[in-house]
Amino acid sequence: MSEFVTARIEVQETAATIAADRRFVENAVDAIKAARQDVERQIRKDRFFLATLEPYDTESCSSEVTKRMCDAARLAGVGPMAAVAGAIAQTALEAMVNAGCRHGWVDNGGDIALILESPATLEIFSKPGSTAAYAFNVQPVDRIMGICSSSGRIGHSISFGDSDVAVAIAEDAIVADALATALGNRVKNKESLETCFDDLKSIGALKGGLVMIDDSVAMYGDVPELIEVEHNPDRLTVHSSMSSHRFIAMQGATQELRA
Repeated sequence: MSEFVTARIEVQETAATIAADRRFVENAVDAIKAARQDVERQIRKDRFFLATLEPYDTESCSSEVTKRMCDAARLAGVGPMAAVAGAIAQTALEAMVNAGCRHGWVDNGGDIALILESPATLEIFSKPGSTAAYAFNVQPVDRIMGICSSSGRIGHSISFGDSDVAVAIAEDAIVADALATALGNRVKNKESLETCFDDLKSIGALKGGLVMIDDSVAMYGDVPELIEVEHNPDRLTVHSSMSSHRFIAMQGATQELRA
């Protein structure tokens, strides 16, 4: 008998929520560990891979995961580590899909890979202390897609912008993660909402996007219906050693896993 579960796992710095039929969770956990090992191996080989904020030579990468990170980073004009969370989410969900999963998601701290047979709610922003939040009403999709976030005001990741949240929707979470960073970098103030998508529109992999800053919103492309929901902090995927850092999460109950 199938049983849909939502499990949280921590592997060193990675904190992820895995939602799927229980029998697929182990596939995702193994893929998260393997992806981390690939990234760590590349960093040991060349510390510049970790430090650079500009595209990195794909030919210098030693694994498929790091090559995909570099390809996405080059597309977006950012450094490869801007795509690391999306890469871990994407490879974990791919492992589940390869095992037969057709409905589920992997949320790596606000960078989400998903495939859906039925609608799901994706909370994307609430002001600190607020009981209300905005959310995407995400409709079924029969192939993996990525919805990833960046912020200039919240969190530990580097952003050269000042957005409350910048969300990119793309054909996979690796590309979406890199594009979310690139989008967030372009949002300096409310006025920049008018132009922040301009030089990203030519990137075919970008399916849609949303930016919020100081109660102003800009959207581009194919964006799910935006609805208002009650903020639920339990939805957020946050490492146990960190404070809440991104307001983006799929709806679901949780159970804890550590590795």
